[in-house]
Amino acid sequence: MSYLIFAVEDNPIAGEIVQTALESRGHKVALVETGRNAIEWLSNNRCDLILLDLMLPDADGGQLVEVLRRLPNGGKVPILAFSAFGSKLAELRRSGAPFDGYIAKPVEPEELIRLVESHMLAPAG
Repeated sequence: MSYLIFAVEDNPIAGEIVQTALESRGHKVALVETGRNAIEWLSNNRCDLILLDLMLPDADGGQLVEVLRRLPNGGKVPILAFSAFGSKLAELRRSGAPFDGYIAKPVEPEELIRLVESHMLAPAG
């Protein structure tokens, strides 16, 4: 089954790895690099899962998730925190931030696919 994954990642190499890995499984990936673009994209589009980098040039992912959750297209979709900073992920877990899961970078493509697919809802169609 094919899903639309919305990835918010400012690092071009990490974005390419995410896109290549997920597209290799037949998923579609929409990729943006800033918090502002994430809000704009999700305001106008639906997706099956959001992969949100915690360190963006214009936003803190821990705060941005709150904004995305308030959007009509972000209320029920799984949102996974994605970060190279394990301490930031641990802090968010303890804080009760509204993430559905956490992925530490760097991640192997197969592990990324497994983690993403384990959080899928029915496709947004």
